[in-house]
Amino acid sequence: MNKFLDFIEKQSKIILVLSLLVLTYWVITSLIDVYQYPVVGAIYELLWFPLLLLFFVLPIVNLVMFVKNKFSLKKLWLYALLINGLTVFCLYKIVG
Repeated sequence: MNKFLDFIEKQSKIILVLSLLVLTYWVITSLIDVYQYPVVGAIYELLWFPLLLLFFVLPIVNLVMFVKNKFSLKKLWLYALLINGLTVFCLYKIVG
């Protein structure tokens, strides 16, 4: 388990980019009618489940790594966690 956390710690930029990707995906799909264009609808159908999994997994990974790094503001984990919080807020406002 410790090797896995060390590997994830080196990948903070990738986690940040994935967090941005998840936020962008859910905001864009809520703003446009994805089924108006068949290609966009097909891409939406292919990506919704993996990005839904990332929606739930990324905040947990970010929080664990943020705590493991002793709440350091110099690392990217806090910023990725804030982006994940923004994603949760946006989906709450869109759905609810």
